[in-house]
Amino acid sequence: MKFTPHFFLIFLPLLSLSQIQITDSRDNQSYQIVKLENLYWMAENLRFEAEGSLCLKDCDQIRFYDYLYLDDVCPVGWRLPRMEEWDAFTRSFEGVEKVRMLENKSDAYRVDFLDKFNIFESNVLNIRPYGRVEGGEQLTGPLIDFWTVNPASDQRFHMHLSPYSIVGHSHKHHLKPKKEEDYRLFPVRCVCESEKVESSD
Repeated sequence: MKFTPHFFLIFLPLLSLSQIQITDSRDNQSYQIVKLENLYWMAENLRFEAEGSLCLKDCDQIRFYDYLYLDDVCPVGWRLPRMEEWDAFTRSFEGVEKVRMLENKSDAYRVDFLDKFNIFESNVLNIRPYGRVEGGEQLTGPLIDFWTVNPASDQRFHMHLSPYSIVGHSHKHHLKPKKEEDYRLFPVRCVCESEKVESSD
């Protein structure tokens, strides 16, 4: 059966990484995607107005999502990245001194950029510090958090990205809908296996 995504694909001229423009047929929003090793990644934040999602400002750039509704937030054939798949992003920075910590731990992730390489100045995935939503307010600063899947955890895993590190773990703050001051919403980047994107062309 041929894979039929909710995306229309437009191939653009090759840059430093293979880039493709896609249009989400659910709402006709377009995104750049980038191939990193065996996966295509959204090079922009998902902006689909899914149930439980919220945008307070910069809605043309970002939207924040409730973990209760993540199962269907990505288009058909696309999904949340797994914890270990962020390694492809960190490996894309050749010549940058970095260290992958906690490699033997199944419940945590950490990469430190030792020469103070600022990932917010990179154009690989065009990640910018939009912060997170906590207690119904958008908290800003030099950070952004992304929902991520960790097969070893039954809780929703997430990655905290700051200028010089990527740290991943799970905790219960966003699992307490009755404690509104702690309840958190994070943005999403969807990924797709290469053969699915390429077979849909």
